[in-house]
Amino acid sequence: MLKLGTILVLTSLLFVLGCTTSSESAQSDDLTAHVGQYGPPPSRLQLKRAGVPQFLDASPKQKELQSVENLGALAADQATTLLVNSYRFDVIERAQLDQLLDEQGLEGIVNPNELAQPGRVSGVDYLLIGKITNYRVKIEQSRSGFSLGKLVGDIGLGDVKSDTTEITVDCGIDLRVVNPTTGSVIAADFGEYKKTDTLNAMGVSVLGANATADGSLQLDEDNQGKVLRLAIDHCLRKMMPKLDRALLARQN
Repeated sequence: MLKLGTILVLTSLLFVLGCTTSSESAQSDDLTAHVGQYGPPPSRLQLKRAGVPQFLDASPKQKELQSVENLGALAADQATTLLVNSYRFDVIERAQLDQLLDEQGLEGIVNPNELAQPGRVSGVDYLLIGKITNYRVKIEQSRSGFSLGKLVGDIGLGDVKSDTTEITVDCGIDLRVVNPTTGSVIAADFGEYKKTDTLNAMGVSVLGANATADGSLQLDEDNQGKVLRLAIDHCLRKMMPKLDRALLARQN
């Protein structure tokens, strides 16, 4: 029969272990828990219609690792979802925006060099124009100490652990909210999102990914989208106060 002192020690140990597990779980979601969650819009704000064209992908390309075929389209899809979650606009689907531009002969309104040209788009008050200035995901040495030499070609999945293997995400985003009729920019910001954390914390899986000798990763489309979501959220969050002031000023 266990003595009272022993029982108390065991109970305390179980409590500590329980707290540690809970803390580790919370940390694993720390980077993604608040993505797409923004402060409420101004109470007097009148919703205007907005669309998000395909982003311009100006990120440097590596010979060993090609980006997905259309990183700009992936970024626009993520930005559309985040803009909906901001509750600042009545956001139209990207396919609907493409159709509107096509029907009105305005496919070139988003110029790769100037990002926006004046041109009235019937049914749209604002465009969120985006540019990817940098994009790289690199796998770091695992806390368990595996060699990066094992990462050439297909990653050795036995060496990659979601809770210990760390990656560095480096993604630059420029955002502009533009009045398409005048071409005027009402709010703009840029951000260089750079973080190093575990795969769990980033919400990323490298199953089936490829890597070069220096650890640069090529992720599948779903995980590329997750990385872009983190970077776009970071930039949009910075821009939000300026955007709120500009939207209020234009409805008075």
